[in-house]
Amino acid sequence: MAAWKSRSKELYFLDLFAGSGGFSLGLEASGFTSLGSVEINPKARETLQTNFGESPLSAIRSTCGDVRKLDFKKLKKDLSRAGIPELDLLVACPPCQGFSRIGRAKLDSLAGSKGSHPADPRNKLYQKVIKCLEIIRPKAFVFENVPGMLSVGGRNVAEIVCKQADKAGYQVKAALLNAAWYGVPQLRERIIIIGYRKDLGITPDFPTIEFNGPEIEGHMSGSDGILKLWKSDEYFINYSCLRSSLQPKKFKTVEEALADIPSFTTHLQALRYGRKYKSLRELHPPVPYKPGCPNEYCKLMRDWTGFESSSVSDHCARWTPRDFRIFRRMKEGDRYPEALAIANFLWRQAKRQGQQVKRKEYVPPYPDDSFKEKWRKLIRNRPSWTLTAHLSKDSYSHIHFDSTQARAISIREAARLQSFPDGFKFVGCAGDVFMQIGNAVPPLLSKAIGKEIRKTLNKNQKTARTHTANHWEVSL
Repeated sequence: MAAWKSRSKELYFLDLFAGSGGFSLGLEASGFTSLGSVEINPKARETLQTNFGESPLSAIRSTCGDVRKLDFKKLKKDLSRAGIPELDLLVACPPCQGFSRIGRAKLDSLAGSKGSHPADPRNKLYQKVIKCLEIIRPKAFVFENVPGMLSVGGRNVAEIVCKQADKAGYQVKAALLNAAWYGVPQLRERIIIIGYRKDLGITPDFPTIEFNGPEIEGHMSGSDGILKLWKSDEYFINYSCLRSSLQPKKFKTVEEALADIPSFTTHLQALRYGRKYKSLRELHPPVPYKPGCPNEYCKLMRDWTGFESSSVSDHCARWTPRDFRIFRRMKEGDRYPEALAIANFLWRQAKRQGQQVKRKEYVPPYPDDSFKEKWRKLIRNRPSWTLTAHLSKDSYSHIHFDSTQARAISIREAARLQSFPDGFKFVGCAGDVFMQIGNAVPPLLSKAIGKEIRKTLNKNQKTARTHTANHWEVSL
């Protein structure tokens, strides 16, 4: 690789535990420049390379995506050789499965005992982030994770991260942000910790709320109750402090986000005429958008700088013929108990009509006390609920609101609900891609965070130059 040198006036960042690059994408849109990403999942790493290219830093290229193998001293030398004596921003989003509610249940099940999740080694990866801060000494850092880290085995891990970063020499603040506040058509809560090196004299702040709506009721991010999870209020910034004096706009909705995505019913036509149908990505070429561009959000997804698109890719449905008739009859907001009732009704109806059908041909095999949100039909005039990595196994948690399409959301629709632009290219099979999307930080959320940090760093730099100039004037 040819020698690489930094450009003046650029603000540079590194992304640890980068996933498919949602955080990096948003930061670049806010004005930062990426120096590279570290991600252990091979398909997600290919997605990063496809969209962002290779890192110019040898320390990152030699890790095989494993943060645990990253030599921070070598990385510091790499940065210096590239003309970057100080890294502007470090981003870290360690795996969240050990902290998440669903992940804890899975870990307990695998271990055969309740309460096994605190022992998950992924819960300790934040210590690598602290070590990086101690050696690399970036001007600022951002740490992201699920709200579940506020209580892990009786410990507030977010508060532990704050204390250790404080001890490492950073002024630190944490907040529980909801992606919907920043234009993402999804109610997605995440703990965000921001820190600035203490010698800069900066108190961290967070982007103010731009969008709001009644759907926030019942979520931690719109409540004061979260305060009781913190032993000290030294680090945590509550929801009320993020509200702007300006009237926020209404949340972006699912219908707005998908307004120009064409209807997909090929699976239903195949079922009706007895044709073969496969949902493999490569069998579904890009299709045209609906005529016109109906709203701002659709325009942004189509015209995102560097990721412009003139067609809709990755738009298809999974082949689950037993369930199409159930999807069609579900009402918006219906969950698995309602779906199961519909399935049993249809089965009994078929039997009354004299059809020789088995129950399994109509009724899903999951028990009625199963996780009730395993199936859930989207509500068109509200934001989506949280997309998770479990989309890779079962996308029924996000069934399309349009009953005439009778299907779960497509890959591209999931990407839209996460605010990934249409020109962003994912690598892997459908399961790989759904996992990448569900694990991602929504780019519009990271863009809002990036704009706030960039504004703060630029202001600090300008103040430092003014102080230096004044010092020389006095000296002369």
